[in-house]
Parts: sequence; structure tokens; C-alpha cells
Amino acid sequence: MVTVKICGIRTVEGAVAATEAGADIIGMIFAPSPRLIDVSLAQEIAQAVYTASSVPTVNSNDVASLAHPSIAAESAAPEYFNAWSQHLSDIQKRLGRPLLAGVFQNQPLEHILEVARQVPLDMVQLHGNEAVEMAQLIPVPVIKVFHVGDTFELDDESDLLKTFNHSVILLDTKVAGTSQQGGKGVSFDWTIARKLSDTGVPFLMAGGLTPDNVSEAVEVGRPWGVDVSSGTETNKVKDPSKILAFVRGAKDFRG
Repeated sequence: MVTVKICGIRTVEGAVAATEAGADIIGMIFAPSPRLIDVSLAQEIAQAVYTASSVPTVNSNDVASLAHPSIAAESAAPEYFNAWSQHLSDIQKRLGRPLLAGVFQNQPLEHILEVARQVPLDMVQLHGNEAVEMAQLIPVPVIKVFHVGDTFELDDESDLLKTFNHSVILLDTKVAGTSQQGGKGVSFDWTIARKLSDTGVPFLMAGGLTPDNVSEAVEVGRPWGVDVSSGTETNKVKDPSKILAFVRGAKDFRG
């Protein structure tokens, strides 16, 4: 079943709607963005997720014990990333709630670590041009974005398949003319994602996804999971009906 990440959550109501709809990962933005939130609000959102999931406040020791799967040092990219995708699914099921991811973009490591500790976060997403090796310094699983533009070629993206750095690959649209990437509602060519899928490597796919096109996107791109922000909003506010339709559209796909 396709993993679903609802990103750009900035209200308790949006978090509850995503949780009740069956989202697997909830993303909160800590980078410059119209969806930027502070730690205090993120803590409220986290508590709302725990309550909506009928689970107690997060046990950091429980999360830490699940943070890294056993992967042989010589593992190739398909084996490595498949181990991580299965492991994260297992974490989510064991905790009985969506995983909480914090999104950062070209920000100091110390800031990322402090926010992750204070919320606390289950995952960190690096959404800028950070070195993939930065993930080694972050104690929770890391989603690393790779922006897909007109000249994107998998063969040229040597960092994308580097093992023992990031835990999850995210393909998102490269938007020209702005330093703030993500959440723009712009799609890329999903056949590029399919090329990665055909190598046996799981990944998240974002960029212009909506309840109306997510089934087609999954059919063409064959990702492990899909990531949406603006596609589940009405007038820039998370819309519970769109969240539910998106989750159903992704998870009902049978390929």
C-alpha cells in the first residue's frame, strides 16, 4: 500500500484531519515558507496527533530503538532503501500514529537538531541543497529531496543513491525563479520517477499532486509514497475533505 505524507500542516485541525484520514507521515515546515510554524505550535500539533491516534505522548526511547534497521555495509541502493522503507512502515505501525517529520531548507545543523529534540520529531526532511552526508549527523531518519527540473537525469544524480546517508529519497519539482522550493503545486514528468522505480529503489514523490491526479501519478511513477501540501488545501488552508480524498486515492491504487 502506498505511503502518504501530508505536508505543510500548521493547525491542530489539519493534523487531526490527516491523522483520521490515515496519513502515514505528517510534515511540518520549519524553513522560510508561508507554512512556517514555530516549535510551540509544532508541539501542539504533535500532541493532537497523539490524542487523535489514541496513543500516549511519544516515548523517545521507543523511537530511538527503531531508528536504524540492520543493513549490511556492502548493501546496494535497492537493498538499502527498501530496508529503510519497510523499517519506517514498521515504526509507524508500532507507534500507532503518523510519523512526525520536520522540513528544513539549508539551515544550520544545530537548529535542526534542537527543533527535532524539542518537538520531538520522528524524521527530518532536508529540502534544500544540503550535502547528503549531513544526514549522518542527524539522529532520526532523514528524507532528502532531489529537485527534478528540465535537465534532470538519474545518471547525473550520484548523491541520490548514496547509501548510509539519507533514509528516504524525495523527488520534487524544481521551480525556477525562487529559492523556496516545495509546496508550489507544480508537477514534473512522472516517467522520470518511473525510471527510478524500475531500478528497484523506493522513494517519495511530490510536486503538483492532488486528489484528482494522485492515482494516475502512482500508476505512472510507481513510488513507495506520495507527498502533498497545496493539493490538499482550499484557500491556502488544509481541507479535511481533500485530505481524505487524497489518502484514499493513493491507498486505493492497486497496480
